[in-house]
Amino acid sequence: MSFDSMGRYTPNHKSWDHVGNMIPVVEHSEGVRPHGEFKPAAWLPVQFFDKYQEVYFVVLPGKVLAFDNDGRVVPAGIALGTNISYTANDVAAGTIDVETGLPVAAPVDRVVAELEAADGTFLGRADTPLSVSKPVGVAPYAYYQWAGDSSALDDGFNPSAYRQHNHNLQHRVAILCDYVLELPLVPAAETTAETLTDKVGGHSGSVTTLAAVAKLPVAKNTQRTKITFSESLSTAFVNEVASAAEIAAAGDWAIDLASGVISVFSASALGATGGNLKVTYSHYKTAVTGASVFAAASGNLKAGDFVKCDESSNFVLANPDPSDVADFDGADSLLTRANVGDTFADIVGQVIEVESAEKDALGMVKTAYNPPLGTDASGSSPGYAGQMDQMPGSATGGVSDKVHYAGAADLVVRINLVSR
Repeated sequence: MSFDSMGRYTPNHKSWDHVGNMIPVVEHSEGVRPHGEFKPAAWLPVQFFDKYQEVYFVVLPGKVLAFDNDGRVVPAGIALGTNISYTANDVAAGTIDVETGLPVAAPVDRVVAELEAADGTFLGRADTPLSVSKPVGVAPYAYYQWAGDSSALDDGFNPSAYRQHNHNLQHRVAILCDYVLELPLVPAAETTAETLTDKVGGHSGSVTTLAAVAKLPVAKNTQRTKITFSESLSTAFVNEVASAAEIAAAGDWAIDLASGVISVFSASALGATGGNLKVTYSHYKTAVTGASVFAAASGNLKAGDFVKCDESSNFVLANPDPSDVADFDGADSLLTRANVGDTFADIVGQVIEVESAEKDALGMVKTAYNPPLGTDASGSSPGYAGQMDQMPGSATGGVSDKVHYAGAADLVVRINLVSR
């Protein structure tokens, strides 16, 4: 309260400037699929052919993504790989060569280490190394080959820059940054036949129990991950049953997937110490190398594990702490498994669930192609009946298309994208 020199009260009034001010708005979009002008790089090798649209895909759903020098979207695994391989399909599709910036003239491998060197050439720009960022998200759907040229200024609006001036199916693409993915858990194949021996004291009545196989856990015996026996005693393994307790007649056998112990109907111990019984199987002990173009996870993943990107832009267990490597065999406690050595920038997600993919009696649904076709995606080529022509059901052994296409056994893993 204030007064003038004559003791009169002097009020303090608020004044207004009715024009006001502009306060900047900084919100742009939600973070699940951020709004942006995202474009796939023109130099990505083609993956397989969309028979309906007659255009090649370059990235498939679920692949981990990053950005190149020009801010174009690329699979993040390129930074971890050895070669960028262009095939005859790239020649036919007019794919841009990552080194020259011109259409690929003949099949060629570009060595990533050379492209990333200080004197490397990127899209014809001398002394401009290839740069691939840390992972930024995943592809929520399949990306078609970029219709335009390799120019950093090519915004996709000018038809004169298209390979085919009247054809552009995908002007921009989205990046998925915050979501839960369900991916097939693909086992590694044990390609060398492993000799089986009797377990000590493993013969009882008409059942012989064999010593555990070397790599655990074992993947289920499916069309995609077959367990096969060889050598002279292999004829004892004809009919797989659910457990050793169900072995009742000649030809019956069972395997405990967690322990790797195989049991078989036999009137006497097999005595397979002379190499007369061998087994080939798939397992989750190690991650897959050279995986399918379809998105997947691999290795012995457990709920709570952190995962990172591999060279195929798929998901694998983040590296354990270096002090634990010698003892890390997939059987460690959750606390140990979560003690990862990879940085915040490398980790792309966390496993929240591993579950069976065999649901809702899908295997009882009769679908075309019996026996099932292979798992090499040959059906993506024009004029061919192949893996991708099969509807899920009896043709896929009761699993979904994503499990069958990727060559997984019977498991899916749910991964929550984090820190993107």
